[in-house]
Amino acid sequence: MTAVPSPLRLSPAECTCFRVRSAARRVTQIYSRHLAPTGLRISQFSLLGHVIARGPLSISELSDRLATDRTTLTRNLRPLLASGVIERAAAGDKRRHELVATLAGRALFKRALPMWAAAEQEVRDAMGTKLTADLHVALDRSMEKLAPL
Repeated sequence: MTAVPSPLRLSPAECTCFRVRSAARRVTQIYSRHLAPTGLRISQFSLLGHVIARGPLSISELSDRLATDRTTLTRNLRPLLASGVIERAAAGDKRRHELVATLAGRALFKRALPMWAAAEQEVRDAMGTKLTADLHVALDRSMEKLAPL
């Protein structure tokens, strides 16, 4: 069994958060380059895709599905709402609104999908089949283990 280093002996170069964020930035750059013609960032593409696939849904429901806080989600939704690709629709209760993709949003997502697929393929080609599969398993297990308290 491997010994866990003492917290006092860890160096910032061994920081898990830094490594995960660095890898995420590299991957994000690839998706950003591919999605640039659409004007969508990868976070916006993902939000739009979730609303199309699961909508209509409330901000709270979307926040739970994406494991993100409502404030961050609201900030990331703002440009999609402003551009008219997602809109708020009244639910049964007038105090509650749900997010729905507009026809323009569906068309934009359909146009962006092949660009996203090219980015996904580039990342998978760079990492190879085994590393990609291992990474997906590690990330899924990490999300299970790091569930909010």
